[in-house]
Amino acid sequence: MKVCIIGAGSIGRTIARALEQFDEVERFYVFDKSKSKVESLVQDCAKAKATDDIEDVLGEVGLVIEAASQRAVEAFIPKVLENGKNVLVMSVGAFVDEDFRHRCKELAKARGAHIFVPSGAVCGIEGICAAAEEDIEEVVLISYKNPNALASVEYLRKRGIDLSKVTKPTVIFDGTASDAVRHFPKNINVAATISLAGVGFERTRVKIVVDPKATKNMHRIVVKGRFGEIEVWCRNEPFPENPRTSYLAALSAVSAVRKITGNIWIGV
Repeated sequence: MKVCIIGAGSIGRTIARALEQFDEVERFYVFDKSKSKVESLVQDCAKAKATDDIEDVLGEVGLVIEAASQRAVEAFIPKVLENGKNVLVMSVGAFVDEDFRHRCKELAKARGAHIFVPSGAVCGIEGICAAAEEDIEEVVLISYKNPNALASVEYLRKRGIDLSKVTKPTVIFDGTASDAVRHFPKNINVAATISLAGVGFERTRVKIVVDPKATKNMHRIVVKGRFGEIEVWCRNEPFPENPRTSYLAALSAVSAVRKITGNIWIGV
């Protein structure tokens, strides 16, 4: 199989290093608006090849992996699906737009393609999917982050929230997953994944807690319904070069690609 990776940042590089070891992957292409990041990645991976235009390689690849941003999902994924290619999406927050989500779903259905969404930086997604087959009463996500992980968030600036003055655990957001994903597009993709698995963006509640003593990105998920109750804690190591991203998120993408290329799925 040949693969195309959109994004040569921390997650893209982790995926690329893994693909280098997969016997099922003979070559993978890398696209990023930063040419220097692409060149660096290609130098490190023998199977990697740079591309300046994703459409140039769609005829060759069987899977496109998005590891860049919500904007990248909006810009590229519909065209990939139109060409009947499978996609794996990391920036799941793009699907908060119901019209866009429906468009992608219909394109995939019409072209015989699949949209894969990894579990990301949390555990328990399979359980939430199963619980959603019956009535779910409540879904709550509480994320705990160091202030460094939320640097340059426009929502906080507009609200006059100065993270440098936070000295104890402080709730800086409490609302729907829909609003959380829109206000924190680079920080809370897990809320989108949980919403898609469970009761949707409007019925999923999200709290974001800033803790200056936090050394890990932590997520607590509580789900209640007819099935019973799920409570999950994840304490994730952040990428040293990108504290916004949990290492587990990249590993979930690697695991998903391994399943796709190996034709064995556990936990479906």
